[in-house]
Amino acid sequence: MYSIRAPADRYSIDLLERNFRLRHTIFVDMQGWEAIRRPDRRDVDAFDTEDATHLLLLDGDELVGGSRFTPLDKPNLLQTVFPGLVQGAFPASPSLGADWTRFYVRPDRREGRRRAPESAALFCAMMEYALLEGYCFITFVSTIYMLEHGVSMGWHITPLGAPALIDGKPTLAAWIEVSEEALANVRRVTGQTAPMLAERGVIHQSLPMPAAARH
Repeated sequence: MYSIRAPADRYSIDLLERNFRLRHTIFVDMQGWEAIRRPDRRDVDAFDTEDATHLLLLDGDELVGGSRFTPLDKPNLLQTVFPGLVQGAFPASPSLGADWTRFYVRPDRREGRRRAPESAALFCAMMEYALLEGYCFITFVSTIYMLEHGVSMGWHITPLGAPALIDGKPTLAAWIEVSEEALANVRRVTGQTAPMLAERGVIHQSLPMPAAARH
């Protein structure tokens, strides 16, 4: 796992560029998000700023997945692009939360597998990151399926409003409670026992596989 915030070294800049291009392939070419299509084939928006943190999953030097976090007291996707989905109040001050966006796993690493270890690693890293940063909640916008998937991992998820049809799919905003219990639950459900983030600023750069995936 590799964490990037305001990249300065050449490797981080290169990895972030690979992330932008892979996001464009997945979200535009494969999922049909035509509104974000760009001629340079890079999915870069107004929230890919120095305030954003990208957790990128590597297998060796291969980029296989990622996600993005933006503090809720900074410009973010939820409150700027999808304010109509937020009808309820946040559980705490925006300074204690982050918006979780652009979650993906490369298709060839998840097709045909019910619980891909790549997804497990990213879900665990998400909760570890939130705990290390001192957040008490994480917001997200997704289809109903993603909410149900999060609940199945033992997370406490609260909708921020009623679903709305976006691109023909029921979509809603919600928040996830950040806690040690939530981390223990997602590790138990996914079988991802090894920590992805050892401590603040120290991030494992290999892809630990759950025990079940090694057999």
